[in-house]
Amino acid sequence: MINAEDLVGKRLLKVTTSWHHYRDTEPSLLHVWLHMDGLGPVRFHTPGDGLLMEIDQPHGPYSMDEYGHTTVEGDPPGFPVTRFIGQWILAVREIRYQDGDYDIAVGVSVQFSNGVIRILDLADEIVLAHDRHLGPVEAHLHEATTSASP
Repeated sequence: MINAEDLVGKRLLKVTTSWHHYRDTEPSLLHVWLHMDGLGPVRFHTPGDGLLMEIDQPHGPYSMDEYGHTTVEGDPPGFPVTRFIGQWILAVREIRYQDGDYDIAVGVSVQFSNGVIRILDLADEIVLAHDRHLGPVEAHLHEATTSASP
């Protein structure tokens, strides 16, 4: 497992994604790997208790028998993070979901020179948000006031 601070000062080289396909439903995002200069592929995963980041090689496509199958794509066109390929990460901030006594880390806000992408675990799903309001959940998301630094 790595910390968000480990991403600061690293350059994004490539993006790999894996998708779950099941019958006639829209594919759902399973994993995102950000291939970082000096770190290798950092896998973003939702194990059920917040967003997990770890150095891990992308897996290949596989069958899930009656539950569908997965596909894997490198640098998928139109994917929100691919527009940052070649750029350096300037800052990373933790995002927490807070509601009354409930307070849990659910993601990170990653700042590049030409924009910011939020990578979140919401209800055990990876959600990518940039220039996008997430609806009612937005009122409960709070970004740390200080950036991680190298």
